[in-house]
Amino acid sequence: MRRLPGKKRGRSGQILPVAAILMSGMVALTGLVLDGGMIYQVKRRMQTAADAAAMGGAQELLRGNTSLVVAAARGDSSLNGFTDSVNSTTVTVNNPPLNGPRAGNSLFVEVILSRPVPTTFLRVVNRQFSTVKSRAVAGLMNYADGCVIALDPDDRGALTVAGTSTLTSGCGVMVNSIDDRALTVNGGGCIYADEVGVSGGWTANGSANCIQPNAPVVDTPPALDPLAYMQPPPRPLLPTGLNFKITGGAVVVLPGLYIGGIEITGGDVTFLPGVYHLDGGGLKISGTPTVRGEGVLFYNTNTLGGQWGQFDITGGGVMDFSAPNSGPYEGMLFWNDRNAPNTNPGSTIAGNSSSRFEGAMYFPSTHVNYAGTSTAAAWNMIIANTISIVGTTTVTGNYSASTIRPPTRRATLVE
Repeated sequence: MRRLPGKKRGRSGQILPVAAILMSGMVALTGLVLDGGMIYQVKRRMQTAADAAAMGGAQELLRGNTSLVVAAARGDSSLNGFTDSVNSTTVTVNNPPLNGPRAGNSLFVEVILSRPVPTTFLRVVNRQFSTVKSRAVAGLMNYADGCVIALDPDDRGALTVAGTSTLTSGCGVMVNSIDDRALTVNGGGCIYADEVGVSGGWTANGSANCIQPNAPVVDTPPALDPLAYMQPPPRPLLPTGLNFKITGGAVVVLPGLYIGGIEITGGDVTFLPGVYHLDGGGLKISGTPTVRGEGVLFYNTNTLGGQWGQFDITGGGVMDFSAPNSGPYEGMLFWNDRNAPNTNPGSTIAGNSSSRFEGAMYFPSTHVNYAGTSTAAAWNMIIANTISIVGTTTVTGNYSASTIRPPTRRATLVE
């Protein structure tokens, strides 16, 4: 049989359009691979910048510098090669986040980076740019490491253990002072702690030689104040009590504003859960009263001028206090205003073998004397400008045994 005329010519006529289609597909695929690799590299760098920016903002939250969050986040993004408004880059910082599981939570920072990346090979299919985005969220998460922290940067004896006194800490001890005797343990005194860090040096006077199980680590970088992020409780408009004193009887005390503070010398006293705003008088407990308070925060301040009050708890009766287990002041038990002057002898928290102080005791600008407490509390912590330990004292870090979480935080990348 003879071939039909034109059959060969018909087949050959299809090669060019098919080849053109295949070539276009190959170019597009090649462009996708090459440009995609470049875009992926930018995406990786951008995610690193977003993570760093979110952490930078969270660190300012930890320091209590909410006004610096945006600047810090954009600064860290710029250090990693992505500057807002440069090369069409946008660095959006949201505190609190607008999206995700932490949306609306002011303890977290959301950072979104965006930049159009020019393409090379994909231009043949009219794709001039590819917009790359990255997102990260960082914020303050519950964390407890050191539970005895002396914040003063240069004081001698910033943490002092008096003669024959013993500090037993179920977690770390940190002294920020750079003085060569920042930590002072006097004759017969002892510290038993998991870890002891000192920015400066330490000394054991007299027969003191029992800092166990390990000697303090010196030249340690100072710890940030882990409660700097917390905002003071708002002052109630109307007072609940004026120069409020209890000398006996069964008394139930309501949370609120106490002008002139609260003084207890006797009786059976129950504090109902809530915030007790002590304005100008502090909290004084002496004698042998029975005093209980579950879910309470005592905030000592002075908005009226005149003499500042202190925490002066020296009673020999029953003292049973625990911090709130929810809300913005969870874990906070005693809090001295950051503006309080550092006067001698400072505040005193002195208990006995049955005392329970479960929560954080926060004296950021003042001295505190802590004495003679038992192991009744599942956990407690002392964060103060300077600290003196008197008597046999236990600071416990068994957080898992309590329904109250510690208020201390650390900056953590979460998304």
